Amino acid sequence: MTALAPRDLLILAVLADGPSHGYGIIKAVEDRSEHDVLLDPANLYRCLRRMSADGWIDEVEARTGDDRRRTYRITAKGRAILRHEARRLESLLRGLRPSLAGQKR
Repeated sequence: MTALAPRDLLILAVLADGPSHGYGIIKAVEDRSEHDVLLDPANLYRCLRRMSADGWIDEVEARTGDDRRRTYRITAKGRAILRHEARRLESLLRGLRPSLAGQKR
């Protein structure tokens, strides 16, 4: 499996905390990335369509009564991908820490 783009990783992480609509995802990604990852709506919805087609997320009925608002949730496959990517990044960081501390392995 190839590494996830930061935006994909953050979108899955946001949805792992619970279903959300587009604007909520955009704001949560900005907050989690400390404004390093900024999503415009067109880019976000392209990502969401791709993730949905790949089975990582699915759309749920909006419970707010606003039929225009699409709400998304992570699937079991999406959670597995998120866990895999988190383990991959943690392993990578473990290998970097000695170098960052000025130590040889």
